[in-house]
Amino acid sequence: MIMKNILKSLTGFILLLLITSCSKEYLDPVPKTSLSELSVFDNSDRILAQVNGIYDMMKDGQYLGGRYFIYNDIRAENFKNLLNNGVTGKSTFEHTLIGSTNEVQNLWGAVYAAVNAINIFHDGLKERWDAGQLEGIISQAEYNQYVSEALSLRALCYFHLLQLYAKPYNMDNGANPGLPLRLTAQKSSADNDLARSTVAEVYTQILKDLNDAEPLAIIDHGSAELNTTRIHRNTIIALKTRVLLHMSNWSGVITEAQKIVSASAPFRATTGVHFELQASIADVFASPYTTTESIFSMPFTSTDQPGTQNGLGAYYNPNPTGNNDYSVNKDDAWSVYNNTGFNASDARRLMFIDNVDGETYFAKFPTGPNPTDWAPVIRYSEVLLNYAEAIVRGGNAVTQQAVDLLNAVRGRSFPAGIYALANFANVQAFIDAILLERNIEFMGEGIRNMDIMRTLSIIPGKFTVSAILPSQPEYIWPIPTSELNANKLMTGN
Repeated sequence: MIMKNILKSLTGFILLLLITSCSKEYLDPVPKTSLSELSVFDNSDRILAQVNGIYDMMKDGQYLGGRYFIYNDIRAENFKNLLNNGVTGKSTFEHTLIGSTNEVQNLWGAVYAAVNAINIFHDGLKERWDAGQLEGIISQAEYNQYVSEALSLRALCYFHLLQLYAKPYNMDNGANPGLPLRLTAQKSSADNDLARSTVAEVYTQILKDLNDAEPLAIIDHGSAELNTTRIHRNTIIALKTRVLLHMSNWSGVITEAQKIVSASAPFRATTGVHFELQASIADVFASPYTTTESIFSMPFTSTDQPGTQNGLGAYYNPNPTGNNDYSVNKDDAWSVYNNTGFNASDARRLMFIDNVDGETYFAKFPTGPNPTDWAPVIRYSEVLLNYAEAIVRGGNAVTQQAVDLLNAVRGRSFPAGIYALANFANVQAFIDAILLERNIEFMGEGIRNMDIMRTLSIIPGKFTVSAILPSQPEYIWPIPTSELNANKLMTGN
């Protein structure tokens, strides 16, 4: 990792210490005092402040504050670039990225900064706990929870990096170059040089972190706000269904999903935080953003925002709530807007708004020009669709349970469009239906590109931008030039 990123990580760690510990202040942080590294574990409030600070780094505008989701959507076919603004993803949209492009370097830096902050906290906490220095300061349960959060967030960071900077797991079973796996605190440039682990090795570490975190995690924070913005046991299980899906580990997806999805409709988690779908999808994307469908989200308020040109609504909304950067692609017949399976009476169509400029915009994230929409990292509807897909792919047969899971999501927004088992002539017909449903349901949430890549599909063309084949170098992002210059063991894509 380059020196700039190291310094950013360390600076970020100091900033962690400026963030106060209670839930309200996490959502609206107010700096109080700077603390030395020697004193940050002196009391429970300071330890919790560090935990909250790690979450604050995760929601950096260059990462989960907005841009990670945006890049994964505008790579695909459902949006139209209007402003040709290099600052807001033009090169990502056109697949013309090089190693020195801002988004390539900034996202990498933001995610690795979060990783290093997590490692600094985790290593410091463990060292002091093992030495008995935290006795009377935090309990065993608190220690376990903080470790579970650190491990889970690190796993999420590495999973996200893989989706852009490495070839999919399903390409050669993860044998391709992955990422430098930084698992301990880096406090100087002495540890810059680190070779890439394979994609499979990174996935192994991701699952190890999540599996280690699960038994340590709290069952329920006792607050809808905290259950949405901080890791608990069922959050970890939900994330594992996504990771295992990307590895085509169908039995693994099923095993995890069964922990938090009841055997029949209405589907819900029966232990821990009781995840379930909301009656209306509109409720999920409206204040207070803490429904039981919202498994994990990045929170924002009027005084704690993702930053200029980072917020989700800023990209997709027209003026005055957005910047008119991207409209909905209605020009290409293969866009989701024009898909005949996306019925005109589907409630998710209400998220499209026609504007006086003749374009149609996407208003899933409607607040602005100072956005306060929470950024959804994972929702329960995804878990249900992950489960349904795994049942059918793993058993090579369409079952009534899989159809019911798909219908739970589809029928919520389009009751007249629910499927019968007889509607699917074969397994591929069901897979086509579920991928369409994911495309509709998660539009704007950064999942479209991930689905394209895990299925080794072609990234569709749009307008004058050509389609990208899995064999082309543009299928994944280049490694940042700055990383290659500083890490002598790093190799490019």
